[in-house]
Amino acid sequence: MPFLVYAVTTERDGLRHRMVDGGISLAGSSGPIARLVMRSNDGRPPPFEWHLDASDILRELGFDPVGHSITIDLKPRVQNNVSLFRLTDIWGYSYAEWTPVALRLDVLFADRGESDPAAFKQEFVLGRRSLDVVGEFLYLQGGVLEGTWNWGLVGRVNGALLWPEALHSLTRRLLDGTQPGLARP
Repeated sequence: MPFLVYAVTTERDGLRHRMVDGGISLAGSSGPIARLVMRSNDGRPPPFEWHLDASDILRELGFDPVGHSITIDLKPRVQNNVSLFRLTDIWGYSYAEWTPVALRLDVLFADRGESDPAAFKQEFVLGRRSLDVVGEFLYLQGGVLEGTWNWGLVGRVNGALLWPEALHSLTRRLLDGTQPGLARP
């Protein structure tokens, strides 16, 4: 799941996206997420919650957030498919050794058929339209006290994009079953 940086300019027919970096790393102990979380921790003991928006990460990577975006290429190896999602926010809950995170993403293209996806991803114009927003849950193998801060393994059953209805439904059910004092079935 590559993370890409695009230069974004306004044109008459929409927003032109031109790839300027085809493979940034957000994770890792020296990556922007770990650096920003550790810098903002203020010595709090784990666990603690935090939030980063795409502007924070772009600045940390040396890009001007005005005119740039971070985009996830969700299906880079699927033939004739373009699935690009713009990162807007990351929320995390850091424990001592690991950090579950929720990503908020704008859907630029989901399963768009293209004969040459690599060429399309280099530069495209996103017409003026409202974008769907989805959530994705991942985890980092690092926390406040130790760990690599590399992405956890995402396989067929443990990585999910959740559209609003599913996100609300599953989150509500998950929270209902995890309230303090409630018995588990």
